[in-house]
Amino acid sequence: MYSNLIANGHMENLERRKDARKNVNERRLVVADCQTMEGDFQAPINNISTGGVFIDTKHRLFVGQEIAMKFDFPGVRKTIMANGEIVRTSYAGAGIRFRMFFQK
Repeated sequence: MYSNLIANGHMENLERRKDARKNVNERRLVVADCQTMEGDFQAPINNISTGGVFIDTKHRLFVGQEIAMKFDFPGVRKTIMANGEIVRTSYAGAGIRFRMFFQK
């Protein structure tokens, strides 16, 4: 969520996401196997939408970097595999926009 200063010093929240996010680690941990050109690592998924995910990681990632991911949800028999691009990084992790994903 982003904020914008408007008249009288008030802040207006601007939501730039196209898709609603669903928090996934509130009940059970969902961990993604991630792969970049720099190496492989695992990261918990904080939230997910049809357009992308936010992963909790201290792994060094940068905006524009490509990433491949594989994960599954408890109780679901299909594995989700996705390719994407890092679109945001912060001290808490990284936002990834899906380019392509499918279920196996």
